Amino acid sequence: MVEIATIVLILVGTFLMFVAGLGITRMPDLFLRMSATTKVSTLGMGAVMLAVVIYFDDLVATFHAIAIILFVFISAPVAAHVIGRAAYFTGVPLWEGTIVDELRGHYDLRTHQLESVPLPELEEHLPDVQVLKVLLPATSPLAGQTLAQINMRRRYDVTVLAIRRGDRMITNPGGDAQIQPADELILIGKSAKLDEVVSILRGLAR
Repeated sequence: MVEIATIVLILVGTFLMFVAGLGITRMPDLFLRMSATTKVSTLGMGAVMLAVVIYFDDLVATFHAIAIILFVFISAPVAAHVIGRAAYFTGVPLWEGTIVDELRGHYDLRTHQLESVPLPELEEHLPDVQVLKVLLPATSPLAGQTLAQINMRRRYDVTVLAIRRGDRMITNPGGDAQIQPADELILIGKSAKLDEVVSILRGLAR
């Protein structure tokens, strides 16, 4: 019975490792290949180590096998996450059949961080203010100026939470951040003040 269980676990483990190797050659992009190698190969290795535990029925062998399983289960996801982040930041292309890129526009390439608070949650936590997205037109009189020069916070009590520039999200921009045509400004402030700032940004104020 022990031999049968051992054989079954080894066969299952080697099959999963074979599938992981096949995934490296057949998956269309790095992220899908990484998914195959981290998940399937980890399960395969776990099955083989369980076979070792059952076959040897020894405390030392069991301890070593469990230690290996824990090490791989902990280190593989961390390594995959680091590799995935590095690949995404450096622009490794996604598979052409990818339908949704949920990280697109949410990473700040300067700090390598995601947006800390989704905009709907900000509105819930700060009911007296509104969050507004404004696309800066090419004809805006403020294009080319820095946030320090515009000084929205002191003049209008409006804060620039972030600037979306193409695929790049600049969160919590400093005073030296220069706004450019086609930037999307994410503003927070009271409704009347926001309307005033939007008119100025779009060159409608007189």
